[in-house]
Amino acid sequence: MSIKELKRVPTKYVRDKAKANYRKADSCFICNSSEKLDFHHYNSVSIMISNWMKKTGVLPNDVLEWREQFIAEHMVELYDEAVTLCNEHHRLLHSIYGQEPPLFTAKKQIRWVEIQRQKNGNTKQPIQ
Repeated sequence: MSIKELKRVPTKYVRDKAKANYRKADSCFICNSSEKLDFHHYNSVSIMISNWMKKTGVLPNDVLEWREQFIAEHMVELYDEAVTLCNEHHRLLHSIYGQEPPLFTAKKQIRWVEIQRQKNGNTKQPIQ
């Protein structure tokens, strides 16, 4: 692994590996826009990784060795507790909950997204 690669944070490597299984919808869950879509995790991936690394004692530089184990242990948070949002709604959510929302805010974020969806009159069923 090159010096440049070692500087890359573990979160990027985990996301790169996990991306293939993301179920990104073709429209924003809130407003149905199909423009500039983002995939939002209600549970901050970087915080989950940091907590998991502390708990397990793995090293950031060994991310290629442990990322599959992390993904396997966090399937629900990575794939089920996530939503597709347009960039506008994604930025708005982060303006309320912060760039790295604490894990305890996940249920609040889900509730906020649902309220915004109802306010927008979006009745389209999400892709499961």
